[in-house]
Amino acid sequence: MVIELTAMAPTGEAIGRAPDGRVVFVPFGIPGERVEVTLTHERRRFAYARLLRVLRASPERVEPLCPHFAHCGGCDWQHIAYAAQLRYKTEAVREQLVRLGRIPDPPVRACVPSPNPYGYRNRIQLVGAHDGRWGYRARKAHDVTPIDACAIAAPELNALLHAIPAQPGAHLDVRLSDEGAQRLSAETPVATMRVGRWRYRVPGNAFFQVNTAVAALLVEEVLRAATPDPSARVLDLYCGVGLFTVPLAERAQFVLGVEVNERAARAAAENVRGLRAEIWAMDVKRALVSMAHQRERWDIAVLDPPRGGIDPQALRALIRLNAWRLVYVSCEPATFARDARRLLDAGYRLEFVQPLDMFPQTRHVESVACFTHT
Repeated sequence: MVIELTAMAPTGEAIGRAPDGRVVFVPFGIPGERVEVTLTHERRRFAYARLLRVLRASPERVEPLCPHFAHCGGCDWQHIAYAAQLRYKTEAVREQLVRLGRIPDPPVRACVPSPNPYGYRNRIQLVGAHDGRWGYRARKAHDVTPIDACAIAAPELNALLHAIPAQPGAHLDVRLSDEGAQRLSAETPVATMRVGRWRYRVPGNAFFQVNTAVAALLVEEVLRAATPDPSARVLDLYCGVGLFTVPLAERAQFVLGVEVNERAARAAAENVRGLRAEIWAMDVKRALVSMAHQRERWDIAVLDPPRGGIDPQALRALIRLNAWRLVYVSCEPATFARDARRLLDAGYRLEFVQPLDMFPQTRHVESVACFTHT
């Protein structure tokens, strides 16, 4: 069928309507285009389609840099001009806050661009293909798409791909640190990652932001939002290896970081050594419930939860702490919007939301939100 694409879904597909009125999600389309599609999955009210032909192209359509684009399961927006990607990400954050957060006019700022739209990833994970090359899982399939290079990976990682033999079904996890490109395993020694003017020791299996340049912008944004001063007591929840804990501890009276991953927590403890900070290797929900009972004073709370957002019980305990400022770092606009609504209902005010493009060429977006409580 031929349809007109009118909007971009938060999940990254362009949206149009079938002749029968159903919403149709079209990967690799762009709003404003007229396209020919074939339906692949149908439901009563909506359907998914495969793009067959672009009959009228958007002026924002560009030639993808990667020859594997649309086949591997990595990038989904290489066909969109970078300035338009930033606009769609800003709109996605705003739309979720309006629709799911029920906030009529959310204070969302324009998305901060990545200094490097390509070649930015400091870590990639691949699978051995049957032809002896490394590759990514195909889009929405278990097949492996072999690649010669990854357009969004750091050049040093692409060079490493050709130096390590690939066996079908084998897994390859590589990272670029201050020590250079390295293969990660359970035995990989702790590496050093430099973010802005800060250095962090990072175990091989610990989470760390994949875009180092934007991670530095993220840290600065969190500091501006938190505004810690020498009298402030700060919580850093889901602190990982201490990405925010370290710079916060340089400015605040005391910072308590909480992280459930024991290796990451041990690294965080090393990273804050000599600073006014402490690390708890503990589940965030358990830590917050304990703090709520102790009734200690916390002025500022920074939280960087996983994609699923913060556990409802943990959020209730956090609200009971009554910190006057909350800084919420999110990588998923939908769960952030849900949690934002709960914070507003509890008496917090949303001051601003600042999206940052941690993941160029994909639909994913990072954001920093500041909430205050009177």
